[in-house]
Amino acid sequence: MGLLNIFGKKKPKTAWDELNDNPTFRQQKELFELMSRMCEDGVDADEMPNGRGVFGMSAANPIPCHTTFGSTAYLGRLRTLDGVKVGYHRLGSVSADVSAHPVDAYEISHPDGEKLATIFISPYQKRISKKAPVGFKLEVYPWDK
Repeated sequence: MGLLNIFGKKKPKTAWDELNDNPTFRQQKELFELMSRMCEDGVDADEMPNGRGVFGMSAANPIPCHTTFGSTAYLGRLRTLDGVKVGYHRLGSVSADVSAHPVDAYEISHPDGEKLATIFISPYQKRISKKAPVGFKLEVYPWDK
């Protein structure tokens, strides 16, 4: 028993304690952990080693990501070549022989609504790719350097 508990005072809650008290957070954390286990047999590379076609533009050469949370993080960093943040909309999943799991298709658009491309992401890999499809770039954060 700590000194604070001797005098009847409770140890102050940390931000992590507060988060774990939130049922929605716990549910999302559990979902992430389950999805992460599905990624254990995935690749640890920026590009699928058995990919065919243009990187990211073909379901046969999807962008590796770690879970659907990782896909969202990747898409949040995707920019046009002149640095404009793109919009995205998930179209659905397709089968591809480069992955035992479905590959997700996303429509990528300029903020003005112009459709720029359809890209493909494989969200069941060991890490998030640091490579952008042709015609795009990824925002670089200070911790990426």
